[in-house]
Amino acid sequence: MKRNNASSLKHTIAFYALLVSELICLPWLSAREVLKKRRKTAGPPLRRRPPVASKQVYVCVHEWGGYPMCRQKTIKHGATFDCGLEAQLERFSPYRASGRVELTVTLSAADRHPDLSAIRNRTDHLILSCNKGMDFSGYAAFFDRIKNKPDAYVILTNSSVNTAQNDFLESYIRCMERHPEIGMLGISYCTRMFQSLVRNNFTPHLQSFFLLTTTSVLREIVASNRNRFPGAGIGHKLLLIRKGEVALSRLVLRLGYRLAVIRPENGALFLFTDYRRWNIPRGDIRQTLSEPNKITEVRL
Repeated sequence: MKRNNASSLKHTIAFYALLVSELICLPWLSAREVLKKRRKTAGPPLRRRPPVASKQVYVCVHEWGGYPMCRQKTIKHGATFDCGLEAQLERFSPYRASGRVELTVTLSAADRHPDLSAIRNRTDHLILSCNKGMDFSGYAAFFDRIKNKPDAYVILTNSSVNTAQNDFLESYIRCMERHPEIGMLGISYCTRMFQSLVRNNFTPHLQSFFLLTTTSVLREIVASNRNRFPGAGIGHKLLLIRKGEVALSRLVLRLGYRLAVIRPENGALFLFTDYRRWNIPRGDIRQTLSEPNKITEVRL
């Protein structure tokens, strides 16, 4: 317990140290944001993912052991919706039965869950993970299990996905096949890093409750992050968003791939662009939706 408290204190200090550094550099950082919005961002040359070597889709669903199987979540300044692990197990059950999906549940605070056998009976693997880092520690533990397997599509998700069900998987993979420049695809996004003193910063990133990528892209991400999965083990929530969710998207872009989102309001595919060509709503898109965190059927 003392070690966990010391680690959390360390990450809290790290987060506020970041804010102090931003405060010191605020005039320059604010000016940079203005310039960013006036010019096209070149970035690294666009790359293409290698074709996957396996038809298997590896799915990781992360859960905190203290949650009930069915629950509700309220988005800050937004709507309330039904979610939970039960809906995620139901969602992937047909794909698992057909052999298309290998399903892993990563569980933190496992001692708080009333019936681990109920999860084991409905998954291929159950991994007990660290609670620090939340879903990112679960994703890291899952990645360690699959990182040496043949290249395949990978879904990283948690139990905060809307319970609405649809047959989405093959159409999402077709999107990835038609656009090999996509390094990571999500179902929700935010265009600003709110955990910062820099106002109106344009930092588009995918939200971490549902991400589709490949094993090879994840290997590149981890290798470029000093062989550590972004966000794993971080014990301060605001720092975790910066070092996990935001950093993950930034690493994909720095590697030369594109980010993409299936627009939650209409199912259209949108490839992330620079500020001047960004023509969809800005901010946290979930705050504008009547059904946030929903896997929307794709419109190809």
